This record gives sequence, C-alpha cells and structure tokens, in this order.
Amino acid sequence: MFIAVLFLAAFALACSGLRRYLPFPEVPVVRDKLAHLARQGGDYDVLFIGSSRVQFQVMPSIFDRVAGETGVRVKSFNAGVAGMGSPEDAYLLEQILKRPHGRLRWVFVELSRLGTGLDREATVRFTYWHDTARLRLIARRLWGQVSESQARLEQSHSATLGARYTIWSEMTGKFAGHARHWLTRAINLGDGTQLLDAWFRASGRRHDAGRGLGDNGDGWVTAGRDHQQMTAEAQAKYAQIHTERLAKPAGKERGDEVSQAALEEMLATITRAGAVPVLVVPPTVFDMNFFPAEKREQDLMILDFSDVRQNAELFAPEHRIDVDHVNTAGAELFSAALARRFVDLVKQKGGPQ
Repeated sequence: MFIAVLFLAAFALACSGLRRYLPFPEVPVVRDKLAHLARQGGDYDVLFIGSSRVQFQVMPSIFDRVAGETGVRVKSFNAGVAGMGSPEDAYLLEQILKRPHGRLRWVFVELSRLGTGLDREATVRFTYWHDTARLRLIARRLWGQVSESQARLEQSHSATLGARYTIWSEMTGKFAGHARHWLTRAINLGDGTQLLDAWFRASGRRHDAGRGLGDNGDGWVTAGRDHQQMTAEAQAKYAQIHTERLAKPAGKERGDEVSQAALEEMLATITRAGAVPVLVVPPTVFDMNFFPAEKREQDLMILDFSDVRQNAELFAPEHRIDVDHVNTAGAELFSAALARRFVDLVKQKGGPQ
C-alpha cells in the first residue's frame, strides 16, 4: 500500500513538473491571445475578459480613442473568448497574469455565474482550465445543487426515492465528467500532440496562427463578416423579448454562494496584480443578470448596460446580429458608451488615470 501511494505521488509530481515544459494546449483563440500577451502584455493598461459578448462587442480601438478624448488615455486588449464564463474566465485571467503586465491598471470582467454543465466536453477547450482549484469550485457548486434540488422536492411533497436517485445520478455524472477532464489535464494525457502543434507553428506550417487576434490584432473579432442583420425569425423572437424587457426590466440575480466565492477570488486575483476590477453587464435581454452580493455591490465598479430604455440605441434591431449580440455598428456604439461610462466612474470613484 505504501509503495502504491509513493508511486502515485511520484507520478503526480513528475506530471506536474513536465507540464512546465509543455506548450500551452492548442485551444482556438485562447492560444493566440495568450501568445500575443506573452510578447506584448506589458503594452496594455486595460484588459477585457468575458464571453462572445466581450469578444465580438468590445472594440479596443474605439474604446481607447473615446476614453482618451474624455480624459483617460489607455491602450486596451480584448481577451474575450466566445462561450467563456465562470470558472474558465478566472483560469484564463491567471494565465494572462503570468505573462508581462507591468502597465495593467484595469481589468474589465463580464459578470457570470459559475457553470457546471458539460457543454463542449469533447474538446481540448473544455480540458485546459480543469485544474484543482476549478474542480474544487465545481464540486462545491454541484453539492449545493443537490441540496437545492432536494429542498424543492420536500417543498413540493414529491421527495420519492426515485426522484432523489435522479438528482444524485445527474450530479455525480456531472462531477465524474469534470473529474475526468481534471485527470486528463493532470497526467498531461494527449499533450504529445501539443508538441507537434508547437513544431508546426515554429516551422511556419500553421497558417491559422494569430487568427484569434482579429484584423486589428487587438483581440476584437466581428460577430459576423457575411451578415450583419438578424434573420426574420430572429427579429420576431427579439421583438417579443425586447417588449418583455420594456415592460419588465432585467432584475439582479445574486446567484449562489459558490458563484459569489468564485467572483471574489477573481477580484482578489486582479487586485493582487495591482489592477482595479471593473464588472460589466453587456446589453443583453436576459430577464435576470448575475450581480455581486448586495453588500459588495456598492464597493465595486460596475457598468450595467442591460436597461433597454437607458441604452435604447444598443437594443435597436438594426444594431443587433441576433438576440444575444450586437453587430459591428452596435459594437462601435457599445465600445464608445463603455469608454464614456468608464471614464465617468473613474472620475467619480477615483483611481489611476
């Protein structure tokens, strides 16, 4: 038994040491942005972190120009990645901060609850962020979901053995999926292909390198090159949801304690790096948006663009590419509005200028 434990400990130590010498996994967009920041991360004052609502909607060229015109001169980079939320966003931020970032003063973070789903499970993208810290958060959240589901059963007087089994089966299945990706990452399974990819890049045989940086090289990518307007079907759906938001504006969802803990850890990471976190709610039509705990909200810099009346231009149908995203014209408007609101908040609350 002792020999087996010793072997496993030595194996884990060897895998951990080996990872330091392996290239970063070949994750589309993520790899390009990290490689760019490894070279030029010290050039930026501002970073944007978030999903497609950041990657496609925040244009650093517009943001920098408008912020400079209104009193705060900055150079920014869009580190957003489509489909990214918590806890992947925190892992990516930690990787970014391992690169040069001597000028970094502000980090904009799109607010999102911690996710436990297994979407995109069959991808390298799903594996690369599954370290021990992220697995621990997911385990805590899954345990909380079990407790919440059982409480709902009790309230509805339907807590049968079969119903309880279904809850536990679903949650253990999710945890097993995440644990599998944690193990894959821990033992560097499949990382031999990363060495081959690195060789192809170094030899110039990879022609897609840098594509994730966009045409301007600042991380922004348009949401749709070939189409900039909603389809008729999307317009009908959007009109209905837009009407609902006019009648009932989006509310604030505080989420669960694990999502709040994950957010606090991310804020602490930014603060330790010597930067100021700026939390963002993009122009979405969701009925509820995740926010920090009420007692923390007043202490933080938060830019909320979810009010369809106050931000009418961003919600105009001609500025949307689909229900969830603005088009390029909308991205220009959003980036300018984001810069103006940011400068106002900096002047109001104080901070580096």
